[in-house]
Amino acid sequence: MDLTIIYYTNNLLDEPLFSNCQEHLKGVAGDIPIISVSQKPIDLCYNICIGDIGSSWLSLYKQLLVGCEKATTKYIATAEHDCLYTKEHFAWRPPREDTFYYNENVYFVQHNGNHPELEGMYSNYWEERRALSQLICNRELMIKAIKARLELLETSDVKKIIYGEPGCSLINLKRAQVVAKSGSHASLSPFLKDFIEKEKSDIFRTNIPNLDIRHKQNFTGPKRGKNRTYDLQGWGEFKKIWQNF
Repeated sequence: MDLTIIYYTNNLLDEPLFSNCQEHLKGVAGDIPIISVSQKPIDLCYNICIGDIGSSWLSLYKQLLVGCEKATTKYIATAEHDCLYTKEHFAWRPPREDTFYYNENVYFVQHNGNHPELEGMYSNYWEERRALSQLICNRELMIKAIKARLELLETSDVKKIIYGEPGCSLINLKRAQVVAKSGSHASLSPFLKDFIEKEKSDIFRTNIPNLDIRHKQNFTGPKRGKNRTYDLQGWGEFKKIWQNF
């Protein structure tokens, strides 16, 4: 096996969504090893409990680093606690070792949110989106990128820091440090300047999309996009998916 799934969670997701997404992940992973990095113990394959370190970009990077360093495979795939993935997604492999690859075929699905009239609605982003939850890349490449971010984010006197999904790193002002540690999901777009390093990123597309479930507790806030539908190819109606869990 040449790929390990790195699952990460802050343990703040409500049940039964929390458990349902884990069960689905185990089903589509098959023989692919899963390392789960959580802030409280969970029963998901090989679990590493890192303790209560809060919810921020900083804690997210720390959890990913722990998982990547424990893995031994050539590649890793990230898995967030509120996403549903396809077998096809985890069967894909990077054609280049120096590039971070993001599956662009992912749909938002509304579930138990603030707009009950939109329950079960699928939609996708209106432009190219490189989300950390959809990343597959070389494991050593990921470790190097995360260590660079953590070193700068945790240095109090640094004037410029790396922020963003690997391969999409940008220079921002010191203000970004405050936001990164605050637990806020606020965009750092106002602080972006220039690319800080020559990390490479690219996209790939599976035939069947992954699902990014949007609920009341998303770290990055509510999201809805275009191409809205209640019956999605490869998935059908979300209410039926939910009933089958």
